[in-house]
Amino acid sequence: MAELTPALALELGVAAHNAGKLLEAERFYRAILKSHPPDPVSDDIRDVIAQAYSYMGLVLRDRGDINAYIDCCKLAVRMKPSSADALNNLGTAQQYNGDLEGALKSYRLALHADPYCAESYNNLGSALHSFGRVDMAIESFNKAIALKPNYANAYNNMGHAYHDKGDHNASIECYQKALQVQPDSMQAHNNLGNAFRENGELEKAIAHFDIITVSKFNPTHSQFWFNSQSQAIECLYQLGRYDEVKQRLYALSHSGDLNLRVAAVSAFVSQQLKFDDPYPFCRQPLDYFNVGSLKDYVSDIQGFAENLIAESSNVNQVWEPLHGVTKFGFQTSPTIFSAGKNCEQLEQILRKEIANYHAKFATRQSAYIRDWPTQFDLRGWFVRLLKHGFQQPHNHPSGWLSGVIYLKTLETDSDAGAIELGLHGHSLQILDDSYPRIVHRPQAGDIIFFPSSLFHRTIPFDADTERCVIAFDLYRYSN
Repeated sequence: MAELTPALALELGVAAHNAGKLLEAERFYRAILKSHPPDPVSDDIRDVIAQAYSYMGLVLRDRGDINAYIDCCKLAVRMKPSSADALNNLGTAQQYNGDLEGALKSYRLALHADPYCAESYNNLGSALHSFGRVDMAIESFNKAIALKPNYANAYNNMGHAYHDKGDHNASIECYQKALQVQPDSMQAHNNLGNAFRENGELEKAIAHFDIITVSKFNPTHSQFWFNSQSQAIECLYQLGRYDEVKQRLYALSHSGDLNLRVAAVSAFVSQQLKFDDPYPFCRQPLDYFNVGSLKDYVSDIQGFAENLIAESSNVNQVWEPLHGVTKFGFQTSPTIFSAGKNCEQLEQILRKEIANYHAKFATRQSAYIRDWPTQFDLRGWFVRLLKHGFQQPHNHPSGWLSGVIYLKTLETDSDAGAIELGLHGHSLQILDDSYPRIVHRPQAGDIIFFPSSLFHRTIPFDADTERCVIAFDLYRYSN
């Protein structure tokens, strides 16, 4: 790479990045940063280095290293303090990390640097929306669109704001405008599909989900692509078109694509409709639920848990994250394993427990075990529920293995504050209420594991106390 100019190296890195070749992209970015002084004289070189830092941050974000992502964005701003792009990237990193105040400040600095930057108004609107300032967010999105009339992302974001304001017609109109200015927008199709599904217009919803499914977009770069396969089946199930549900599930089971959302829905509807689950990922996910304990690694569980809670308390905690499942509680971004030495120790404990977990089920015949990742990332987040707190039913289809470490639990003889794991989710119609489920009443120090496709929820509690956990996902290592 020594003979490459910085501009060409950046171009090649971005091309590799867009192709999903993160390690290759990182090599190009690091070559730029290594071969040039930290304070170059040339404005052109400064611009390239600032961009290299920004793109390097995105690679590190995709690896789950959010702190390094933010550091890279700060270095980009240091290189180009008056760059709206660099300030926008820093704001995005701060917002991703739950630092909404910091994000608002960065976006406003970006607008000060360039008052005509549509992206800055769009980003500012997104942060305001996350703060619950919906009307101000809509005003900001409108300013973005006034500067850039074909700004599909701003229309999509404004649609979300109108949705949360309760104006579903205005929300759908925004999504439709996004599609008008960008006909191949998978995000707009997904948004319209979900909006029509919420309104009970399931045929319209299926039409939009199917457009995503048959698109030529690279599925490795579009979570919408994976979701749409399942979303269309969910709508067909709600319509009672069970033969089509079976046909699609059988087709997807032979497609070669591994889709945990489809796996979750397949496990449920096959049980409800009384046919053998055709999807190969994990046909009986509850069989893979397992409980371990911190007591095998630390002598003072209470002290270790208190230290973990203290370190987690220094991380940005967001009250009821927007569009999240946490209610009457706080949640951090998935960076908790870098919050301090105790959290780092916890990650090492988890890696040992994960090895034990895999060894326990090693002889099982399922894709979940057979295709177990040899390299993986762990991303964890802290959740603190207060009185009346709970988490809605959900699963983690981007992961592989999921779990929870219990730091502070409720002293009760009831199921309040317990975790329920089962096959039902996505508000699908229940035909047979005897579907399999497990309720686990946790003790402080418990470590539970289960397939990421499995739905789970926290049962609400009325006690005037708090329930503290660290949840985590294992992600297949991406190249």
